[in-house]
Amino acid sequence: MNTEIKTLEDFERACNAHDLTYAYSDDGECYRRGRNSEARIEKAAENFPRADVERIWNAMVDRRLVDFARAAFYWRWPNKG
Repeated sequence: MNTEIKTLEDFERACNAHDLTYAYSDDGECYRRGRNSEARIEKAAENFPRADVERIWNAMVDRRLVDFARAAFYWRWPNKG
């Protein structure tokens, strides 16, 4: 998925399509796709209010990960907005 992230709905779709655990992959291509996806999401986040970014990202984390693993994946990236 390489479409431009223009709206919060696009941002939510990108977050939901993102592989949270790409960094643990032994497959180099899987890692590159995940890193590129994360960079794309980080860049897009600069265009939206931080509260919306955190809400969308953290809701996705909550749906995908067990309780004890969530804190390490919650939104921490800087946002200029």
